[in-house]
Amino acid sequence: MSREFEAILDECLQRLLEGESVEHCLARYPEQAAELEPLLQVALAAREASAIEPRPEFKAQARYRLQSALTTGVKRRQRRGLRLRWQWALPLAIVLFLILAGGSTVAASSASLPDEHLYPVKTRVEQIRLWLTPTDMGKARLHAQFVNRRTEEIAQMVHRDKTEVAVRVAHRLEAHLQQIRRRAHGPGIHDLRQFLQQHAAGNLATLQALEEERPALRPALERAREAYLETLQAIQGGEGK
Repeated sequence: MSREFEAILDECLQRLLEGESVEHCLARYPEQAAELEPLLQVALAAREASAIEPRPEFKAQARYRLQSALTTGVKRRQRRGLRLRWQWALPLAIVLFLILAGGSTVAASSASLPDEHLYPVKTRVEQIRLWLTPTDMGKARLHAQFVNRRTEEIAQMVHRDKTEVAVRVAHRLEAHLQQIRRRAHGPGIHDLRQFLQQHAAGNLATLQALEEERPALRPALERAREAYLETLQAIQGGEGK
């Protein structure tokens, strides 16, 4: 890791811990954005998992541990003449995330709902899993799993009378389905098709029932169901979009 990158990373971590968004940090350094983004996303997840307002000692430890983990990895790589790349930097950051967030927090977040404070940790972990999956088909399978999660979350938000939150989750559901169409191709598509078909009837029935129960949700849920059917049709044809 160059000293210049170390300085940029340290500045971005400080800004992130002070409340600046990842997007703003990346906009400041577009040339380093590809390497910075996964590290900052994981640092953000660790911050969210640890506390809403981190203690000063947490901020110091977060910066120190991330820098230490990266520096150790870089020195080993430099001896073999390799440069820093996010493909290996991200797993190091994952280790930091688990240290800072704690396994119990990550486990608890898996059952959290969109109106609960651990939900951002849940979605960050999903992003991390996607980043760590090297193939398009592997990512498509993960998105298919997340479709089931989002459908259940929509139902829970309707039952809690959180209509606006349910609409936002429906948009996320559409995004997952779009990613499946985009990435589903090549070996493994048969298994993906089976998984989607196995859950499609239940998920579509849930969305339709919720649409009838809450007319205010009809536009969002109609779009979600249409995206679902479009995805099934695309996968049935053996190609994504």
